[in-house]
Amino acid sequence: PTVDLPVAKLRGGGAVVSALQERAFPAFGRFFGEAYGPADALVMRDCFVAKYEAGGQSGLAGHVDASLLSLVMTLSPPGEFEGGGTHFEHAGRTLSPPQGDAVLFLGKVFHEGRPITRGTRFVLVALVDKRGTVAPPPPRPDEAAAGEAADSAEAADSVEGRG
Repeated sequence: PTVDLPVAKLRGGGAVVSALQERAFPAFGRFFGEAYGPADALVMRDCFVAKYEAGGQSGLAGHVDASLLSLVMTLSPPGEFEGGGTHFEHAGRTLSPPQGDAVLFLGKVFHEGRPITRGTRFVLVALVDKRGTVAPPPPRPDEAAAGEAADSAEAADSVEGRG
C-alpha cells in the first residue's frame, strides 16, 4: 500500500470532493456509458492523496480497485519527479497526465502505479461507486478485459481536469 492521506482530513477536503463530483462524475457517464452514470447516481467510496518517493515507495504493484470507477489526478508540478504514471498492462500504455489532469478508468481494469525514479510524486485518488449498488468483486488479473483497458486509456487521453 501507498502512504495515503484521506482527503476528508485535509482543510478544504469537502470542497475537493465537491469539485470532483461536479467535474469528474459527469465524465464517467460520457466516456463509459449510461451504466456508469448519471453523475447524481455516483458516490465517493474513498478519496485520498497518495505519496510516491524515489528511494522509498516509488510505485504500486499491479492491482484492480475495489470500486466501480477510479480516478488518478496528478498533483505534483512538472520537474518535482521523474517516471511514474498509471500503466494499463492489457493496453500496453502508461498514462502520465500533467498536473491537475486525471486518468479516469473502470476500477476492475488491472493497472499499476509505475515507479518514479527521482523526487516525490503526489496523486489524488478517487474511488467511485454507483448509489445503491456494491461494486462486483474484482476479476483476477489474467481475466481483465483488454478492451476495457483500451477504452479506459482512450478516455484518459480525453479528460482534462483543469479549468
